Amino acid sequence: MKKQAGFTLIELMIVIAIIGILSAIALPAYQDYTARAQGSEALKATSGIQTDVGVFLAENGSLGASAADAAAAGELEGKYFAAGGASVNTGSGVISVTFDDGALAGQTMTLTPTANAALTQVASWTCAGLTDTSHMPSSCQAP
Repeated sequence: MKKQAGFTLIELMIVIAIIGILSAIALPAYQDYTARAQGSEALKATSGIQTDVGVFLAENGSLGASAADAAAAGELEGKYFAAGGASVNTGSGVISVTFDDGALAGQTMTLTPTANAALTQVASWTCAGLTDTSHMPSSCQAP
């Protein structure tokens, strides 16, 4: 007669415990990753407006945006922010994106331009406004 082979109950419980521990570690990391991806959508969706702010600076010697740029920003739409969720301040060139879906729902991310010393180009963009700074896109996070 052959002896039946298989896993014991304790071996199965150990495997289930290991899977539980791994998922407890992986889930928060995945949620941070998806939130950062949603923030990146706002950064990339507004790249045209960022360019327009740079052109405005080069042409006028001051940060700002034209009325056409403001209208174009209002038409932007993404998966995690609706049409009208993005805006640009014509006086300062600051771009705001209000999320209405996903992990960042209800939060507003702002992109603030910083001009170079000669006031000829945008030297950098500073991101702010999200409650958890780790949800900022990688290019917005401080080194």
